[in-house]
Amino acid sequence: MRRPAALGLVIRIIFISIYKIIKYLKLGVKTRKRKKRGERGKKGEKPFSLFSPQKGSSFMKVREKRIFSGKTFEPEFYCITKDGRRYSRGKKKQLSREVQKKLNDKNARKHLRRLLDTNFDESGYYCTFTYKDNEMPSSYENCKKDINNFLKRLRTARKRACLTEELKYVYVIELKVSARTGIARFHFHIVINGGLARSEIKKIWGKGDIKKVEELQPDEHGFNRLANYLCKDWNNRSLPDNRKRYTPSRNLKQPRTAPPKDGVFSPRYLERICKQRIDDADFWERRYKGYRFVDAEAIYNDDYGTWSLSVFMRKKE
Repeated sequence: MRRPAALGLVIRIIFISIYKIIKYLKLGVKTRKRKKRGERGKKGEKPFSLFSPQKGSSFMKVREKRIFSGKTFEPEFYCITKDGRRYSRGKKKQLSREVQKKLNDKNARKHLRRLLDTNFDESGYYCTFTYKDNEMPSSYENCKKDINNFLKRLRTARKRACLTEELKYVYVIELKVSARTGIARFHFHIVINGGLARSEIKKIWGKGDIKKVEELQPDEHGFNRLANYLCKDWNNRSLPDNRKRYTPSRNLKQPRTAPPKDGVFSPRYLERICKQRIDDADFWERRYKGYRFVDAEAIYNDDYGTWSLSVFMRKKE
């Protein structure tokens, strides 16, 4: 005689429930033993609860986020709750103003590097332009006007040369105060796409010395080194506080982020990768065919006992 399907389902639910209760009771026993020995948990640590996520618990799953920036590919892995929320700081765990500022700078620097990787290659130029003493602008706004006029002349030159691609650029204004004279001197760095000759670009500026007009040279980390150099003067208090960190052209393509994939790894397996296989090039190149492993960075979250992992790869030639 066949057993009804409903009865089989009920029995299965009962066994799963018993397994989960035993699992969490074991965690509770460990917590009680620790308290009996007089060991105190970390400051702000939540007490054990059957219904709150514990370290490495099944309430977590791992999300994979994939960012494509030109020849650069960056898969990122981090733990999320079952309803898809990323673990974040609680109200009592807000970062200090200085730490938050450093984190914001790091994220902005990463976005700038991805913008450069997406829109520029070896055919483009990295330039540094300065001013003659009698041409020096009196303010940050006047310096921006000079740059905008320079960009207009570049567009005109590109049209004259019958170049079909629009001008693309990213520029950063810097201000140096002379220790000897106390005079503030503006200069700016700019990255532009190729098409014009270097000699023609130098003629178009015309307001002072040209320190540098060089062809772009990405390395295995793309334009990471260039992005870091462009960001070096972001915290200059002599410049307006409300200025942009960098000014990109509106026609720049944004890095492409693929739809996230949830449940690619278990939290325990992600921890094992972070500890044992983080630099295993064969492992990553088998997983992502057509890309070459460069490096990876793993970060441990003490509050929730979770790992996050960022992998940096380049497209194979």
